[in-house]
Amino acid sequence: MSEFVIDCQPAQLYKLLPPILHDSVACPNCGATMMSQRAARHASPSKSKKSLYCPECRHQSALRCKCDYCRDRRKVKNGGISSIPSDNRCSGIQCINRQEIKPADLTLEQAIALLALIRCDDFSDGNEQRIFASSLMSVPFVPRGSYAKTLIEKLGKATILGFRPASYYVFDTLEDEGISTLQFPIIWNISIDALLELVHQIEHCARTMVWPGHWINQLPKMKQSLALAECQEYYDFCIKQRSLPSSPQRSTTLMLTNLLQDYSVAQCYRIIYAGARAAADFLVRTSCTAQHASNYMIGACQRWVDRARAEKWQVSPFCRDYELPRSMVSHVLYEDFLKCGDDGLNLALDKISWPKT
Repeated sequence: MSEFVIDCQPAQLYKLLPPILHDSVACPNCGATMMSQRAARHASPSKSKKSLYCPECRHQSALRCKCDYCRDRRKVKNGGISSIPSDNRCSGIQCINRQEIKPADLTLEQAIALLALIRCDDFSDGNEQRIFASSLMSVPFVPRGSYAKTLIEKLGKATILGFRPASYYVFDTLEDEGISTLQFPIIWNISIDALLELVHQIEHCARTMVWPGHWINQLPKMKQSLALAECQEYYDFCIKQRSLPSSPQRSTTLMLTNLLQDYSVAQCYRIIYAGARAAADFLVRTSCTAQHASNYMIGACQRWVDRARAEKWQVSPFCRDYELPRSMVSHVLYEDFLKCGDDGLNLALDKISWPKT
């Protein structure tokens, strides 16, 4: 304690030591290595036998563990949830059979997210094995950013997916090379047969254009959320290219939402690029801090679009950047559901019409 200048009582020193890793014991929930806290040197043998715990999902070997996994097991035992035969489980994925889910039980955003997730090559189970994936596919699930986490959480609320601790989600950042990825261990709350049947029913609704009534009302919000995610992705991309720190999220969201009231995503790309150039120029001219220049970019975009509206400019659209490919959610919404190609990029949201059947 003197050598390392540790300021504590000698009897409490054991609490500062790292926990014990039990390499031979895996968590029955997530497969992570179980741990246990160290016992005091003077502790009795009975007290020194600490219960094991999982650092990821917080499962404990104690009798009354309160983690999600053990609560579900107790519900199954008490008859709250019917168990599922072992031959109906996905390889490497834990499934719990719940009541049958129909497309009408989902929101439009949940239905599109599920269909995109199933088709996407960026989705893997806890054993890093691709499921429902084509080896020829290289399309990201959603635009980079927080939108992926938002959709996954909404699928969890629909009881299709089980909830997992935040540490299980691995979302890419703009520093990563290649196409964005989304990987995490997952619990299906429905059997694989029920999942496939639900996917087929959603595809049938998209193909025949016979939607549940509430899907039609939710379409404007779905278009808005996806367009906002695409603009946010390009905004962050422009910031990273210029080595600027992130802008305040709330201010950025408000500005991008304002842009999308009159302009397409492709036109918003043009406006964002103009704002990024103005911020970089401002940084060089004034020798301000990088954070100041990043905040300046928000105002530069807003001033640019205000002038464009006042003087009725024809805003030239940009194409997609090759480093930011079109997402699977965009393909599902605009190709499968609305059958309008890439209008989600090239047209203002209020001009994307219902497909002619």
